[in-house]
Amino acid sequence: MNVRLLFASLALAGTTATMAQSNQLSFGVDLGLPMGDFGDVASLLVGPTVGFELPVGDMLGVTAQVGYDFVSLKSDAKDAFKSYTMIPAQVGLKYYFQEQQEGFYAHGQVGIHSTTVKTKDIDLGPFGTIEGTSDSNTNFSWAIGVGYQLEKLDLGLRFNSISPDSDVEGAKAATYIGLRAAYLLSLN
Repeated sequence: MNVRLLFASLALAGTTATMAQSNQLSFGVDLGLPMGDFGDVASLLVGPTVGFELPVGDMLGVTAQVGYDFVSLKSDAKDAFKSYTMIPAQVGLKYYFQEQQEGFYAHGQVGIHSTTVKTKDIDLGPFGTIEGTSDSNTNFSWAIGVGYQLEKLDLGLRFNSISPDSDVEGAKAATYIGLRAAYLLSLN
């Protein structure tokens, strides 16, 4: 076989494989069900997310995702807290079991969750008012999950864990089950 023909065939096969894989941008909605101690305070997380995926092989993609979650508080917590929000920002790897960017996949992520908690003012009647506070923390987080991807839709289910503050004695990780539905845009 002619060496030029061999190289031309390999180049054509490589170009075709690269064209089948495309960088993807995703816009989605994140729903979360708090668990454990976190579930004692919060009942639901909901918010928009933006993601990016870069294919790096036949079955693997590198991902980045950021969101803004509003935390719905349980009735006991609503008495003390004015608002509770989280900004999750994570990067990870997505492994496809069937084809690149199609079908079932497993996903692992690491990153941070930045939380902001605002407390309500406390009215002491004739003695005045104690002003509410705003407290922000950024903690390490990780997630593992599975999902299914179609041509324009990505549905994922994951377990998220947010490390506790190291300066709070006895603090436990905040955990939740997350569901993300996202619309996909190909960037190629």
